[in-house]
Amino acid sequence: MSRMNQKTKAKILAAAETVFHENGFKGARTTLIAKKAGVSRTMLHYYYSTKEELFQEVLQHSFGFFLQHAQDMFTVEGDLKTMIEQLIDLLYEVLTAKPGLASFMVNILNDTPEMITALPVIQEEKLPARLDELLDQAKREQQIKTDITGENLLLNIYGLCVIPYLTAPLIRFKENRSEQEMHAFLQQRKDRIKAFVWNGMQK
Repeated sequence: MSRMNQKTKAKILAAAETVFHENGFKGARTTLIAKKAGVSRTMLHYYYSTKEELFQEVLQHSFGFFLQHAQDMFTVEGDLKTMIEQLIDLLYEVLTAKPGLASFMVNILNDTPEMITALPVIQEEKLPARLDELLDQAKREQQIKTDITGENLLLNIYGLCVIPYLTAPLIRFKENRSEQEMHAFLQQRKDRIKAFVWNGMQK
């Protein structure tokens, strides 16, 4: 595919991500996506024959991107603490780049969960099992005392990182923060989350 075509495809994908994040799958219209991308509907359907196909690629480039990179981290040797910190850094990186992703994922999971479970990266995801291996190693080396499972650890990390992004509009309003102040607040939480998760496994 030519560079110009790659640029057009990237514009369509960026526009679709915005529209899907704002409207969900059912509420999104390909007419609006095409308009936001600055292309005709015919051109949009040349790249993506159906809305479902476009939606799957948006998911792959957002949540799928996080999962793929998270799994890639575990191919590099590292201890549990390092992996937890890197996982939180990666999650924050994705949420900061795509602040609408958190509410988008919640809406899709409530509305059409099959759109997410159909993703190959979801079906192949093994993060809890890989965390279980590191947890077992950390217990043997007496680095931690908890009996937490990889699944519960992952859910704790998701909750601690994602909930502030879901509630950001309310927090901004209640605390009268500017957008820049809210961004700084969320970033400050990152190191606190790392410490909280690790310290919680010492008891």
